[in-house]
Amino acid sequence: MKKEKKAKTLLVKVEKGNIGLLSALMDGSGRNAIVRTKERDQNLVYLIATPDTYQNLMSILENIKKHLDIEILGPVEEIDVG
Repeated sequence: MKKEKKAKTLLVKVEKGNIGLLSALMDGSGRNAIVRTKERDQNLVYLIATPDTYQNLMSILENIKKHLDIEILGPVEEIDVG
């Protein structure tokens, strides 16, 4: 029996106008995470990664932070999309 891998989810704060850019950067960096907005009118996004890509995601975010104003709020257990 195979062990099920649970996705790791990170909550990130980014200006609403830069959410599309963050999504494009995630896609361009090898799709280490799926970008999902928490609510359309807020500046919070979920980054959903597999356990295998999570560490790489963190490295990518550190590089993105050098050029884009984002705040990593931390991991979350459940996703609340509105």
